Amino acid sequence: MKARIAEIWRAPIQGQHVYLLAFSLYFVPAFLIDSTYTTLLSWSELRLITYLVIPLLIFKIYVMDEWQVSGKLVITALLVASIISWRTAQYPELMVTMAFVLGARGVDFKQVARWYLYLSVTLLLVIAATSLVNIVPNLVYVSNLRPNRYGLGMAYTTFVASHLFFSALAYCYVRFGKLKWFDYIGIAVVATIAMVYTDTRLDFYAMLLMIPVMWVTQRAAEGKRFSRMIASFWCMAMPVLAVITITAAYFFDDSNHIYRKFNELLSGRLSLSRKAFRLYDPNLIGRFIHEKSFGGVKGKTFANQNQNGLSADYFYIDSSFVRMLLLWGLIIFVLFIVIMTFIAIVSTVQKEYALSAIVMLVAINSMVEPHAVQLIYNVFILASIPQLEWVLKNIRGKKYGNENIAE
Repeated sequence: MKARIAEIWRAPIQGQHVYLLAFSLYFVPAFLIDSTYTTLLSWSELRLITYLVIPLLIFKIYVMDEWQVSGKLVITALLVASIISWRTAQYPELMVTMAFVLGARGVDFKQVARWYLYLSVTLLLVIAATSLVNIVPNLVYVSNLRPNRYGLGMAYTTFVASHLFFSALAYCYVRFGKLKWFDYIGIAVVATIAMVYTDTRLDFYAMLLMIPVMWVTQRAAEGKRFSRMIASFWCMAMPVLAVITITAAYFFDDSNHIYRKFNELLSGRLSLSRKAFRLYDPNLIGRFIHEKSFGGVKGKTFANQNQNGLSADYFYIDSSFVRMLLLWGLIIFVLFIVIMTFIAIVSTVQKEYALSAIVMLVAINSMVEPHAVQLIYNVFILASIPQLEWVLKNIRGKKYGNENIAE
């Protein structure tokens, strides 16, 4: 036993160790910020802790990762762009997310997804349990038009459902190739429980959609011809759905019957996105937008609710695509679309398809939910550098005559 401990102690520190440490140190306080634990812990101190991981990531990127000078210049430019967008939009996750994306060189993404899954599920269970025994508030959202909705320790009900959705995606990725009927039943059960307590219909439908999508994906990876034909189109979902979402929001017309019906199905999200476009024009680096939402431990009452349970006081941009374009700017919007599409295309080229399917499901979620650039939800954006490394390794292998390197 002592020899084993000594062996572990003498083992050299690798970049992946630093990365996973930074990821864990960031994930816990960032997760708690979205919970009612802010009644016990200082929000500002939790946010400060999330910034402390940046020196670790900078050390890994510039010292441990051995980038060439040209690579370091590109990385520096991207980091500066994220800082400018952060200061302009006052959205700190942008800078930290960019640092994590660029710091993922030499990291096994499946390990990152596994850590994400463990941390997310553990924190969700702990927060929910402590809210049910009144250690922290279990917020209840009441509307005449909907059943009572429970936050289960999170600042808003959709946070619970979104965490479950992305955790289910991570579970499918980690278990990919081994998913069985009982895994799919488990996803359906979790989705149903979340629906009963939080009444988050869109996330419920997204989790149910996950089941046939992952079933087809596994068949595609096994070489089934028809499934591969279907899965080969999923890599284009991100740019296509982004264009559809932006176009539908910009040209929304409440007098149009079809538009009005879709707006009702999406709980008023189209009209809110259209309101955002009326108030703000897209620019390169984004801006601060003052929003008024339901979430928060102090509570708030909105009078004169409309058919979607909203009022004239309520204004929140739920669509990640619209948020990225208006809050974070055209540069971040395009960069996000390019990165996620690249991840999906490489997964398709690899004939593995799992990340391609997941990116498609993230794109669907991004149409109606605001969490696409938050690492406590969408961890899959961190697959970009590992996927880029695979591409470069493949190119080098073919250059030197090793045609089977991609197999």
